[in-house]
Amino acid sequence: MSVSVTGGAAIIVPMDLERFERTGVMRCEAAFSPDDAERMCEVIWNELRRRHGIHRVDPTTWHRHPPTGLKSSKRSMAFAAICGPKVEVALDALLGAGRWQRPKSFGNVLVTMPNSAVWRVPAAIWHSDFEPTLPADRLVAVKVWALCDDVEPGGGGTPQLAGSHRAFARYLQTTTDRDYKRCKFGFLRSHPWLRTLTRDDGTADRNRHLMSEGATVHGVDARVVETVGRAGDVYVTHPWVFHSIATNATERPRLMRSLGIRQLTP
Repeated sequence: MSVSVTGGAAIIVPMDLERFERTGVMRCEAAFSPDDAERMCEVIWNELRRRHGIHRVDPTTWHRHPPTGLKSSKRSMAFAAICGPKVEVALDALLGAGRWQRPKSFGNVLVTMPNSAVWRVPAAIWHSDFEPTLPADRLVAVKVWALCDDVEPGGGGTPQLAGSHRAFARYLQTTTDRDYKRCKFGFLRSHPWLRTLTRDDGTADRNRHLMSEGATVHGVDARVVETVGRAGDVYVTHPWVFHSIATNATERPRLMRSLGIRQLTP
């Protein structure tokens, strides 16, 4: 799932779009440079130090305060590189060239310090960030997830439920209700595999069952995938792809940004 590069230029090939249609997830590898990524990390770590006394080089300080409320980092234009040429090409292909507006800010600052010895697929907070009243027959918005630093498997990268955008659309065909919460919880109760996803009974094979094996949900192949990779990678997801919050079972803090981009109104 990647934006391809030919002759130094980023292009979208049919396989990229087919995978996005099928999974709701596209990965743009090396969408911004290591230098851009380091500048982003410096912005975040500098605010963590000033605001909470959390120091990049001193892991004993990492748990002094929840790493939230990073208002200065949220406003910093160091993150403008997220929407570089590769992401622009992806957004043009998905939303239409000239049909979306470059964001003025770059969404939430996502920091997860190492906080667990074992990583398991989370059971709580599965949701999508967009309303169920979006049109089902065309793409009018996407979610963008940028890795400011390397994120290893089990390192807190946002878990995405690949295929859930299509399964959710089919669920919506069974109800006229478009209330956000009722649709979210109704969908998560609508299939045994989804009910397993939202309840962790402690079984040893939970990760394998939900990630490697997956399931067919409302006629759609679905499985959990992590947003992992190298600093500078960017994921673009369908607005109805469900996602959650994961623990970080590595020794590296997870530093990401997430933002929504909508198609311009005609």
